[in-house]
Amino acid sequence: MTNPENTPMTTTNEGGKGLTEYEAKIYDRSIRLWGVDAQAKLRQSKVLFIGINGLMSEIIKNVVLAGVDSITLVDDHIITTSDLSAHLFINEDSVGKVISTESVFAISELNPLVTIDVYDKEIETMDDQFIKNYTMVVISDKNLNNVSKVNSLCRKNNVSFIFSHSFGLKGLFFSDLNEFKYFTKTTTEPPKTETHISIFKSFKESMGYDWSKTNSRTPLPFFALSTLYQFEEKHNRVPDNISDSDLSELKSIINSSIEKFNLKNTDSNKYFEETKDLLNKMNIEISPVCAIVGGIVGAEIIKIITQNMQVLNNFFFYDGVKGTGLVEQF
Repeated sequence: MTNPENTPMTTTNEGGKGLTEYEAKIYDRSIRLWGVDAQAKLRQSKVLFIGINGLMSEIIKNVVLAGVDSITLVDDHIITTSDLSAHLFINEDSVGKVISTESVFAISELNPLVTIDVYDKEIETMDDQFIKNYTMVVISDKNLNNVSKVNSLCRKNNVSFIFSHSFGLKGLFFSDLNEFKYFTKTTTEPPKTETHISIFKSFKESMGYDWSKTNSRTPLPFFALSTLYQFEEKHNRVPDNISDSDLSELKSIINSSIEKFNLKNTDSNKYFEETKDLLNKMNIEISPVCAIVGGIVGAEIIKIITQNMQVLNNFFFYDGVKGTGLVEQF
């Protein structure tokens, strides 16, 4: 049998590394959708996934089917029955096993051309040299301190970064692409290439956003996320949702923020109830919500890697009760 890697190359329009004839055949539909140059960029990209929960399984599915070069999984969580409801890559036989290694076989069946690795060390061991190996890092972690640390590492090394998580019927993602360039073609004859630049903020900076600059349409999960981040930055742990002292401190953080940003006539209770709701549902994943948010994040990753259209900057919030999605920049 002919090795696909040894088949002739088809050169991209930009003269970069192209696709083999075998790859061009496999990704024919994708090439028709976003072009051979975009597919070639995907085939050269390496994506690091941290936190392999149900939402992340949807994101991974979309990215692997799109045809990236390789992915690396990071998660030493031991699978329990509660993990099964929204996860694409595990089943009842997986209970008691490590979720990253257990997911490899099912992922490989989606697209055998994608290389899959497992990183079995702690997030704290990741350094500049490690993170530079990747085109993009995607994390889903209830510990927002971890999110901020990984984001800082990515930002320092100019690696694209996405954080995404679901909370029951709600979900969100945050992106930090530092200074992101994308290219579009004009409709003139002959067509010309135009360069666009979008500037992104770090997760830490966004979490410190001035609440007084928000408005009535600002999603409540943003305030809740900011409150949880302030707690976790101080204590380096997620608040305990049944601890009176932790809940009391969350309420104090909200009141301090209201005072700091001079938000007169503001009902602090609505922020507190939203914060408790996110905290209580941090480990609750609902399959349709994961599919919707995971589909949107997957599409964003493809746009980021291919650099051929505008991307969302920098928060997306999904509300499954209202059936709405909202993009905000903080």
